[in-house]
Amino acid sequence: MKIIVPLLACLASGLTAAAQNPITLTQSNFPALASTVELYNIANPAGVVPATTGANQSWNYGSLTAAGQSTVTYGAPPATPAFAGTTRTYAYTLPLGSFQIAGTVSQAFTTTGLKYLGYSIPLQRFGLGGLTTVPTDSLIIPAQSMPVNATLVAFPTTVGTVNRNFYRSGTTGQVTAVVFGLNRTPLRLVQRITSTDSVAGYGTLRTPVAGGTTANQVLLVRSRVVEVDSFYLAGQPAPALLLAGLGVQQGAVQLTYSDSFYRAGSSQEVLGLTYASGTYQIVTGAYYSREASLLAARDGLAATVGGISAYPNPFTQGPLVLAAGNGSHAAVTLTVRDVLGRQLAAGRGQLGQPTSVLTGLPQGNYLLEIAAADGQRTVQRIAVQ
Repeated sequence: MKIIVPLLACLASGLTAAAQNPITLTQSNFPALASTVELYNIANPAGVVPATTGANQSWNYGSLTAAGQSTVTYGAPPATPAFAGTTRTYAYTLPLGSFQIAGTVSQAFTTTGLKYLGYSIPLQRFGLGGLTTVPTDSLIIPAQSMPVNATLVAFPTTVGTVNRNFYRSGTTGQVTAVVFGLNRTPLRLVQRITSTDSVAGYGTLRTPVAGGTTANQVLLVRSRVVEVDSFYLAGQPAPALLLAGLGVQQGAVQLTYSDSFYRAGSSQEVLGLTYASGTYQIVTGAYYSREASLLAARDGLAATVGGISAYPNPFTQGPLVLAAGNGSHAAVTLTVRDVLGRQLAAGRGQLGQPTSVLTGLPQGNYLLEIAAADGQRTVQRIAVQ
């Protein structure tokens, strides 16, 4: 979860015309279960505006387009979990320079919050010969489990909630490097992590879904995470020359600034934004949920105009006509996407009138998004032959 700024000034600012009651996240409406599969679309952050903060906000990110997808899959813990109380796990990767250490995170879903219990790493071996030219040089990561005991999401979370964590984790290894006179010498990575998650606003968030956009009541949780990495060799600070060979740096500091939007009834973010700095003004990353349950709240332009028919479909040549069931000639914005949601063409048109927005496209299946001036949308699937 992420940061929470008191909203007393915002709540007293007189925004009462369209006042909403902020949602509250609890164990009953934040189902962080072992069967959860989080589905996201990755958006191009270029031109994405930063989130405003405060009460009764109206955030419109309905124009985001997917440039890729990501999935986070959770699973049930083994019969004998590494940490008592584990309710679900997921695979993660710990980067160590050019090496990627595979591990498993354990979480507990409790009445007081979603907890990060710790992580486990199986035995792994990495050759260092490419760095040292000695084929037998290696980095061995023995099997290990490291407790953390941090709160990812506190219950309840609502206006005024601030969730702070500080924890230290240590991952151990053994280094063999002839040039440094090392033979299975203990190496330890210590990570000191401080995080603050604050509810920075609440209101209505609009995001894209297949067939239009969807609006949900959400909490905006703003986060700041500071990670400091330290390396020790045989109990002493590791020499810079060895760390340079591994591609890491002593005392490296990583700062992460992000916003997460949460709705009741789901444990995954509806929208996530990352920022370049603590001013939260330059967006460097954006992703949004592609959960099937969001489709139930999508907007329907087709329903408003008595249905929309596209002809000819399949489309071969000439103009395409989008006819409204009630005879509407409303002005619309047209966006052509491939089946992965990537934008291929765009233009303006009018219901009941021909459009050339599909002209020049190769054979295939396309999604034609039709948006009215008031934000209502619908999507037609078009086959080009």
